[in-house]
Amino acid sequence: MILLIFKVVFLIVGAGAGYYLVNIFLTDYLKGNFLLIGLFIGIIIFAFLGYLFGTFIGRRIIKDVTETDRRVKNIPGNNLIIGLVGLTTGIVLGLLVSVALRSIPFVGIFIPIFVVLVFSYAGIILALRNKELLVSIFKLNKKEKEYPEISYKEKGTGKLNTKPKILDTSSIIDGRIADIIVAGFIEGEIIIPGFIVNELQSIADSSDNLKRLKGRSGLDILQKLRDNKNLNISFVEKDFTESNNVDSKLILLAKELEAIIVTSDYNLNKVAKLKGITVLNINDLQNALKLIVFPGERMRVEVIKEGKEKEQGVAYLEDGTMIVIEGGKKLVGKEIEILITGILQTPAGRMIFSKAANGE
Repeated sequence: MILLIFKVVFLIVGAGAGYYLVNIFLTDYLKGNFLLIGLFIGIIIFAFLGYLFGTFIGRRIIKDVTETDRRVKNIPGNNLIIGLVGLTTGIVLGLLVSVALRSIPFVGIFIPIFVVLVFSYAGIILALRNKELLVSIFKLNKKEKEYPEISYKEKGTGKLNTKPKILDTSSIIDGRIADIIVAGFIEGEIIIPGFIVNELQSIADSSDNLKRLKGRSGLDILQKLRDNKNLNISFVEKDFTESNNVDSKLILLAKELEAIIVTSDYNLNKVAKLKGITVLNINDLQNALKLIVFPGERMRVEVIKEGKEKEQGVAYLEDGTMIVIEGGKKLVGKEIEILITGILQTPAGRMIFSKAANGE
């Protein structure tokens, strides 16, 4: 709708400009019906040019507004002052330019309003984009010198990483991500792409019962995150029509926004790293948080089931680590004390080997 308004306004302005230019430059050469034909042709040509120009300008402004809305959500004091400076400058320049355009027939009285709006918007955008220059001019950066702004983490800088985080479908369906975010272990802006929401909806509408449950659970988790007012959650509708693969779209979006992908998908993890994208893998976090045990240590566990090998029993730690208990087959269903005898690290995780302590 906004783009259509831009097209119509520029079409009208173009038509008025065509009428005005023909009247100024061609009245000495065209008389009678030829003048009317010239006016008609001038209006049509310039109206078409105005329509094309309005399409280009409208799309550019809409894109800038969307990007600015994403980046300038929490406006600090300096940005507010700079935005006001840009707005004031834009209004003044718009009024000066509109004076020269008032004489255009038909649309001359409407042009000043439109020109002032465009210049006001451009003034704000240019001021915010050249913030550092304006800050140094108006001496607004005293506090920033004392307390420098923390930016993205670079190798060897030791600065805190505040890049936005993009959630993929697997991390949302996984369910653990909501608790991780709410607990504060993932900081900064959390981005949910529109094509991820669409994929979740597609999974929720699946005829397969398990997929349908996973999709609905993912949508419920998104709603839970969105309702939490303490989180910085953004839903980005940008799509990449040149690619039909969701993982490829995630990588393109991460590159464009200089963001980090949060996932539990092994393949996406590998491909994104090959493309130079930083990845936070939930499974890596889980492995890092597993309880550390040492050979010779004792602990109490409940024997859950029989093991694969003869006379073995199996128990589990709270983090899901499997414990193989030699001679534990006859102790299934009992809580016993075990002695750790060894630890095996595998690609799938850790396995702990033990035996019943005190000859149980």
